Amino acid sequence: MQQVELDGLNKPVSRLVHGSTGLMGVEDSVAFPVLDAAVETGVNAFDTATVYAFDGYSMDAMLGRWIRERDARDEVVVIAKGAHPKVPESTAPRVTPTAVAEDIDLTRERMGVDHLDLWLFHRDDPAVDVGSLVEAVDSAIAQGSIRAWGVSNWSVARVRAAIDYAANNDRRPPVVNSAHYSVADQLDEPWDDVVTLTGDDHAADRSWHVDGDVKVLAWSPLAGGFLSERVSRDDLENEPAPPLADTARCYLNEQNWQRRERAAQVGRRMDLSLSQTALAWVFAADFRPMAIAGSVTPNEVRENVAAAGAQLTAADVSYINDGV
Repeated sequence: MQQVELDGLNKPVSRLVHGSTGLMGVEDSVAFPVLDAAVETGVNAFDTATVYAFDGYSMDAMLGRWIRERDARDEVVVIAKGAHPKVPESTAPRVTPTAVAEDIDLTRERMGVDHLDLWLFHRDDPAVDVGSLVEAVDSAIAQGSIRAWGVSNWSVARVRAAIDYAANNDRRPPVVNSAHYSVADQLDEPWDDVVTLTGDDHAADRSWHVDGDVKVLAWSPLAGGFLSERVSRDDLENEPAPPLADTARCYLNEQNWQRRERAAQVGRRMDLSLSQTALAWVFAADFRPMAIAGSVTPNEVRENVAAAGAQLTAADVSYINDGV
């Protein structure tokens, strides 16, 4: 498994990060073998968030139980997110220094750990001064609550502003920028206030990450299931119910469908599924992103790991993108 180094962490991080939302509400007896399979195949990074919780169940707590039962705290990288609106009660922004402290402490309490390896702002609020946010996460690092920080769904302009503030004030800069990135261009936001790096409009943003110190952590590399064989064009075009209705709204157009078809062709030649090819395409990007991919069975973990290790050529990527 390919790994990356992130400033502030004392251990390498697998480029493939195990996503948690597919295991929401699943019994430990079912979820733990999936997490075990991830570690066994070289995945050591696990994604969670304070908002991944409902009816007394939280992914933070489940992941914490698994870590304690396996005595794995030193081996795994916990990537947690916070400062998200309190859904479903409210959509009001919570991107404040107070929310940073609250959510870091809440995740640590739920998980039963003394620190989080990497903590990300789950959303942004451009109305909030970026310096106050950098100060809040830098304080958490100084206190030992987190080791490093990053952002999710921030514009590159805001990321750069955070870096500049940190450099000018001797504070720790962000090390990760988590945004949507996939074969399929995002035509509409699946959720409010999210950020994508796909498409011609974001070419400069992608280029900025090639030589920068901020690593991209791609979310939804399968575009909400659009890049899965389990979803057909008929499924998306014939008035689908949620969540497929959102998948159709956000990703279904002729250009994306043709890219999906070409990705499937490349996959058949390489003995990869469509989903595996789409994940391999993400890892082939010149800015060497990490990617979050969920699994609900040990076999799906192994399929994702195989995809992360597949090598698409520049010609493969060009064909998938443009048909040439």
